[in-house]
Amino acid sequence: MIQRATIDLKGCAVWVLAKGYTPDEGGMQTYARSVASAYAALGAEVTVVTQTSIGPRRTRIDGIDVIDLGADRTPLALWKFYRALGTLEAREGPPDLLHATTWRTAVPAMLLGMPYMVTFHGREFMRARGLSLAVMRRVAAAAEHRIAVSCYTESRLRHKLELAGPAASVAWNGVTTSLRFAGLREDNGEPPLILSLCRLEPRKNIRAAVLAAAHCRDAGLPFRFVICGRGPEEEALASLIDDHGLCDRIELAGYVDQARAQELYESADIFLHPQIATEDGRDFEGFGIAIADAMYCGQAVIAGREGGPSELVAHGRTGLLVDGKDGSAVAAALHELLVDPTARRRMARDAAEHARAHFRWDRHVEAILARLSA
Repeated sequence: MIQRATIDLKGCAVWVLAKGYTPDEGGMQTYARSVASAYAALGAEVTVVTQTSIGPRRTRIDGIDVIDLGADRTPLALWKFYRALGTLEAREGPPDLLHATTWRTAVPAMLLGMPYMVTFHGREFMRARGLSLAVMRRVAAAAEHRIAVSCYTESRLRHKLELAGPAASVAWNGVTTSLRFAGLREDNGEPPLILSLCRLEPRKNIRAAVLAAAHCRDAGLPFRFVICGRGPEEEALASLIDDHGLCDRIELAGYVDQARAQELYESADIFLHPQIATEDGRDFEGFGIAIADAMYCGQAVIAGREGGPSELVAHGRTGLLVDGKDGSAVAAALHELLVDPTARRRMARDAAEHARAHFRWDRHVEAILARLSA
């Protein structure tokens, strides 16, 4: 059994139920991989039950057993999870710890009467209605422990579910585990590099970032701006860049692999992410791993005030927080960092120190286990 008082997982069976996993990319996939690896680093025998685009398969990845049920967006997916989890329990006995990385993946564990803990991130619970909302309430109520990735997420969860009793514990996510910190950048005489890296959807508010860049170009400020990612806003952003004559300043890079992302994180000076909450507040940024990554790599961050990112960035010290719905505020923040390289480098240094100390997956898991041992 888990020695919770000492957070000792050596030899313990830990099962992680995940919406997605390697090789697929995305926020939920990153969370599942990182949490599973953190448990394994603490000595646990980890099994991940998941779905990916290349399943079904049973394999071992980086010392972690992966039961991949294959991609399935139909109601049958829940049955597959239920059957796989029941089969695994019958063969190996119950785990010492079961961590569902989203509320939907916790449903089979709840139906099987297995103790579990569950993580809540953001829009995946805010969008639930009707029967889904009723099921989610049961999942939350039956959980041995609820985890939220930010205080903002925890407050929205309590409001959405009208929860009484103990609050969910807040455990910040870590940075992308494959990133490396190459040191703070020196002034090489090149124009500052601005970076945005995210899914191109309304919530990310990259349109405001492009308009802020247009304002700074018109003010005579030198810069380059690389926007990475794909999504429903991609075509509209390309038109906006062309309409403002910014094609010589802004590169719409589309999907970038990890090597290219690392190169950009190492060379960028400013990370521009003026995210907003959309759908009347139902769609919001619960944490912001891309922001944490940028801070870790030594960039001054401009982030929106709505959602979890407002907890990551200390305004004026590790970056700037803005009202993403106020285009003039986004432009003013970008202007401020472009014209003051001394302040920009100071923020970048403090951001890197803060990220190295706080945005760690071992701390995320240890915060969860500490709550269980209380």
